[in-house]
Amino acid sequence: MSYRRSRRDYDDDYDNRRSSRRRSSRRRSSGGGGGRKSYDEIRVEHITWALLVGVFAVLYLTREGQTDLNIPNWFTPVAGALILLGSGFYQYANRWRVSPATWVGGSLMLVMAYYSMYMSPNADVKGFAMLTFAAVIAFGVLTGET
Repeated sequence: MSYRRSRRDYDDDYDNRRSSRRRSSRRRSSGGGGGRKSYDEIRVEHITWALLVGVFAVLYLTREGQTDLNIPNWFTPVAGALILLGSGFYQYANRWRVSPATWVGGSLMLVMAYYSMYMSPNADVKGFAMLTFAAVIAFGVLTGET
């Protein structure tokens, strides 16, 4: 005697497939007409902002003439590029939406780091790096993305 599946068994299987597909779908940020950001995504964005502000603080506390530390000119853009591009790749790897400001800011920082390391080692690019940091943070605050 063979086992016949009832209509209810098929309906249950269909419901299970739909719910598992929904769980694994890509979450969208609030800006694109999709769902809400997850707690983890928000946490990563806040950590990114905190690291950018931390670089501001380190530069402020180690200004020339106040301490014996001499931070090289390339430190600021390298730190910014690592923070922004690292955050962007981490968010992308988790299938979260990454703001274009993160990619553009990180790329600009990377170019400025290369410029200050190899092309013009005496060029002071801290001001440019700080303006880029401020622009990325301001864009994130205005749009709710980083």
